[in-house]
Amino acid sequence: MRVLFVSGIDGFCHRYQVLHRAAQVAALGGTSTVRHFADPRVGEEVVQHDVLLLYRVPVTREVRAAQEWARARGVPVVGAIDDLIFVDQPDWLPPLDHLPPAERDLWRAGVRRYRATLEGCDAFVAPTEPLVEAAAGLGWDARLHRNSVSPAELELARRARAAAPPRAGGVTLGYFSGTPSHDADLATVAPALAGALAADASLRLLLAGPIALPPALEPFEAQIEREPLVSWHELPALMARADVCLAPLALERRFAGAKGEIKYLEASALGIPTVASPSAAYRHAVADGVNGRLAADGPHWRTALAELVRDPMLRARLGAAARADLEHRWSEAVRAAELLDLLTRIRDDARRRTRPARRPPADAAAFDAEPPARVALEADACPAFPVAAVEATSPPLGDRSRLVQRFRAAAAGLVRVDVHTVSYRQPVDHRLRLALRRGDGVLVAATIVEAREAPDRSWLALELSRPERDSRGRVYSLEIEADGAGARNALSFGATSALGRGEADAGVLGAAELDGAALDVALVLRGFAAWPDALADEAPPPAAVGAASAGAVVRARLVGRLDGAARVAEAARR
Repeated sequence: MRVLFVSGIDGFCHRYQVLHRAAQVAALGGTSTVRHFADPRVGEEVVQHDVLLLYRVPVTREVRAAQEWARARGVPVVGAIDDLIFVDQPDWLPPLDHLPPAERDLWRAGVRRYRATLEGCDAFVAPTEPLVEAAAGLGWDARLHRNSVSPAELELARRARAAAPPRAGGVTLGYFSGTPSHDADLATVAPALAGALAADASLRLLLAGPIALPPALEPFEAQIEREPLVSWHELPALMARADVCLAPLALERRFAGAKGEIKYLEASALGIPTVASPSAAYRHAVADGVNGRLAADGPHWRTALAELVRDPMLRARLGAAARADLEHRWSEAVRAAELLDLLTRIRDDARRRTRPARRPPADAAAFDAEPPARVALEADACPAFPVAAVEATSPPLGDRSRLVQRFRAAAAGLVRVDVHTVSYRQPVDHRLRLALRRGDGVLVAATIVEAREAPDRSWLALELSRPERDSRGRVYSLEIEADGAGARNALSFGATSALGRGEADAGVLGAAELDGAALDVALVLRGFAAWPDALADEAPPPAAVGAASAGAVVRARLVGRLDGAARVAEAARR
């Protein structure tokens, strides 16, 4: 099976819905390619794959052309989405009242563009029953494929749990928000949380990520800890500070009721019990009183929280059952077998089905072409060093000028380095020469990219042909040279005013240099290191009680990811 995954977004959702599935394809011997929807390579790569899967892709003329190109060559097109954002009706969507009218209109235009893409697909795939039911109600061929946890996530959770310091007393409830859209969810349980905090002065509430504090909790700020949003690979260490994970949803809105069970998966990997609202996804994931708690209203939340706060044995039992549940129902091996069967059936059904040509969308003017860009989406890999925020831009890179930025890798197995490019959406027609060198000058990787394919305010990748297995602690230089750029035909690069870290630290080192002269900014880079190399040369911490066998399974799967998937495939068959 060869699958071309085309993604419309980066980050958290992309990792679960695209990278996890690409790894599942690989786990059973298939191959996959992951591209951004504006990448000019998509069209030519359609015919090299058996299935085209479009995840959260807004329609453009190029996307429509790729769909038609696939249909003409018998390649089935699968649409995928993980939120209820394909029907432009207020009761289907998240609240938008807080947005200015112009942004609200733009947001809903995006919903219509998602819908247009999905209508041009042969089948629809989603991770929850409400999403599948909504798509089926529109007459689409809708299939269910649930979320999973990856071997790397399980290993990071195991290490975080083992490294967590002993409890100093008191219980911590944790709510971990990944986006600013969960204020209404937390507000639904604020009265129950306020009651629990009032009843026990030693109880703590850990709120992480972008979330507003509900008014009912303001009197208890002394018992509340706030933490910013962290990268996914840092999340297990943060979550390990909690004894109970909270997963409330404002179920009066269809949008919330269609969401997945990600909070349960993340907490269960750490052996932490979850209290969740009884959405369809959480009812599937959680057997109340067995591997977590379901709470439908205020009284149920108050009861569940009170029982878990006062009974450490209950917390341990539910957490251990949840951790075992991940191995049994949510592993990469299980989902890989399901995905292969699903895609094979979609492919076979599409070949038997008469496939009439699709009409172009009536409002085609709304689907103008995106500038072709090789946007580098997040890889299924470990972040290789910290990433700074873009605060400035470098000077435009003129013809034959060379821009150099040094950095130190924090992980073994360096496999890709990305640079943040800025074109201001202006047409350019020169070339970029990118090179990566070790500190001793040895060339590690090089490529030539047409500058017109560099994205505006996003990432352009330099990929290594094989991982740098000894990259941990090593200094590298990224070199960028323009060939043919004129005064009005040049790219800039995202930068930070912080001039880098010390020589002993990982990450960007010092200011960037332009033709040998130091600038007053450092380039913003990001890098990735391949699994399992990124963890291989770290001495694993002592395993927590009961975690040794699970850790061994995870390490075997990490090795299997690179060396072939025979063991994973066998596990799936069992």
